[in-house]
Amino acid sequence: MTSQQATVRPWPLGLPLLQAIRRDPFGFVAQLRARHGDTVKLKVLSTDIYYLFRPEAARQVLVNHQDDFVKDQRVLEIMQSVHGANVITTEGAAWERQRRILAPAFAPKRIAACAALMAAAADECAGRELPAQTGASTVVDVEGLTTRITMDVILRALFSYRYGLEEAATVSGAIRALSRQLMRELFWPLRPAAWLPYPGRTEKARSLAVIHDLIRARIEARRRDMANGADAGEDILGLMLAARDEQAEAPHAALSDAEVLNNCVGLFGAGHDTSATALTWWVGLMAAHPEIAAQVRDEVRGLPDDHAAAARDIAEARLLNATIKEAMRLYPPSVATFSRRALRNVEIDGHTIVKGVLVIVPIWNLHRDERWFPEPDAFRPERFLPGAPALPRNAFMPFGVGPHFCLGQQFAMVEMALIAARLIRRHDFSLDHGTDLPAPMVDLVLKPRERLQVRFTRLA
Repeated sequence: MTSQQATVRPWPLGLPLLQAIRRDPFGFVAQLRARHGDTVKLKVLSTDIYYLFRPEAARQVLVNHQDDFVKDQRVLEIMQSVHGANVITTEGAAWERQRRILAPAFAPKRIAACAALMAAAADECAGRELPAQTGASTVVDVEGLTTRITMDVILRALFSYRYGLEEAATVSGAIRALSRQLMRELFWPLRPAAWLPYPGRTEKARSLAVIHDLIRARIEARRRDMANGADAGEDILGLMLAARDEQAEAPHAALSDAEVLNNCVGLFGAGHDTSATALTWWVGLMAAHPEIAAQVRDEVRGLPDDHAAAARDIAEARLLNATIKEAMRLYPPSVATFSRRALRNVEIDGHTIVKGVLVIVPIWNLHRDERWFPEPDAFRPERFLPGAPALPRNAFMPFGVGPHFCLGQQFAMVEMALIAARLIRRHDFSLDHGTDLPAPMVDLVLKPRERLQVRFTRLA
């Protein structure tokens, strides 16, 4: 089966398309598919952009023809202006080498070792911020809560470090400012040289300094300890410093100082922001569907309550994991990163994609296509329970697919399930005003446009 193709280029030079996509990225792209079919070609300035709406077409780009496409260099340069050249923002040999070095840090045994600290972080944060007395309740800014929990998790996993509340607020503000600025730059038709003044440059530099100061301090402290005879440590930073790539020759067998810093920045940002966002939407959906939340709570209460059993037993919570997957289907955390540039002419879904063309797989629209997901806007976690009808390959891919799939996918799934389990075991969630969740917006990850306020009530 192939799809029909349409070309869209409004005057002048297609620039109104950028503004339309920025104003309403999901609705506008949905209209493109409704009006023009499964393959839509846009022309903006001198760039041809293809939107591919079929899972099979997405798989052809990201898996079958992975060697014929690369991440867009312009996007990588914008991301590198914050994250540096790391395993997330590089391509080719540099990416392959860094991924080989970092992969052992995310092996199943390492994730299992982190499970107890994930559960402990959730309990400690809940103990500070949520009611302790049975029947007591408080209204919570969910994104703030989940961000503080996942930041605690990633800082412990990366550096064995515990943050202070004031530090957490400063760092969270810096991350939000950087996300907004990166999204702004992604929609600029032309990117100014780094040395030129441009909107947001000063705040970007200030926010980046906050992140770098936090991470450099942790790296320098570890190197001082190692100079005094301590080993590298068993956290992710320790594994980075000790890791060697057997396929590379010296001095490239180990990560350079710049690569250690850049990968810590990238893993810190990606490692907590996407998980926090997914958990934020999950809490909102649980509050909007109390009957499902009650079933999840019963399931979770049937599991051991101790941290040591966390990793072993959380996979048995099938409904809990299904609700998290359904939350990521409805609100995929990373919706702005599935683009590739063609290295050569290639046939995709019956169409010739010419060298240099930019191809976009719109994850939001793929996840909400009624052909793969009946009642696509409804919260139906049974889609992901055993015995559910099989989905087309790659109709659901919140972590990507192919060689560039998210390195921390399993870490994130265990983390989210453990945090979600700790929260719902002891608390009821409710929306004070109706059952509608805030509209989403793309801020690198998919955030609520307004604060998601949920009432947490302590249960016995």
